[in-house]
Amino acid sequence: NMIRSFLILIFLGISILFGFLTGAGYAADPKDPFVELTSEHFRIRYTQASERDMAGTILRRAEEYYIRVAQDIGYNRYEDFWTWERRVVIILYPDQYAFQRFTGSPSWSKGYASRDARVFRERTIVSYDGQENFLDEVLPHEIAHLMLWDYLHTPRAMPVWFEEGVAQLEEAGKTDQVQSALRPLVVQGQYIPFASLQLMTITGEQDNTKVSLFYAQSLSIVVFLIQKYGLNAFYRLCRELREGMSFELALKRAYPSDIDSLDALEKRWVKYFSE
Repeated sequence: NMIRSFLILIFLGISILFGFLTGAGYAADPKDPFVELTSEHFRIRYTQASERDMAGTILRRAEEYYIRVAQDIGYNRYEDFWTWERRVVIILYPDQYAFQRFTGSPSWSKGYASRDARVFRERTIVSYDGQENFLDEVLPHEIAHLMLWDYLHTPRAMPVWFEEGVAQLEEAGKTDQVQSALRPLVVQGQYIPFASLQLMTITGEQDNTKVSLFYAQSLSIVVFLIQKYGLNAFYRLCRELREGMSFELALKRAYPSDIDSLDALEKRWVKYFSE
């Protein structure tokens, strides 16, 4: 219907990113075609020497996002990591074809983040050159993935929707569009039930409608938690996950008077759209 078509247009117009832990990629060798540039916390590898100015811009923006994302999730001890040999590597393939060929990413993916992968063996953000939205969407999204993994110690500490919601929160201008598109769907009950959402991984999914709804709903729930209950409660939720709590128990501890279960979160989120 018209609403779902609009949601797909948002999905196509605003990049949807793909974060995972394993994958194939380019291994450096003496014939390495990549050119390299470094900053305090990042190292960028790109294929065209003429793109040096753009690479410098990417590094500057990455350093800005490094600080912003840490503040947004309440990570107070971020200053001393991602330096020297622990720098995050940003790899830009020359085009989308090369990116998909070397990474095996689905057609809707614009980039992905990898940590301790079989091939990369370091914190790595992989994308491709020529994307208009790389600086404002792809880059902060993937930095958020890596920082969440570092802060929580393991991606398994949180459901995929929560991780993707936080990562999208860093993308410029996305929140308002997604909330507007989702409102009529939520009111009509045409959203993903939270019990199902909690188990979804979206990896390898080819249905663009399902993918777009998953990402939109994920962002919307994170925005709801922050706007309705404030940053301090959200920081506590992240801290509880860091301590190894299950997501549902972390919810109970972060929002003791309001959200004591996943079902309660769903009911309050739905009510939020009708207010």
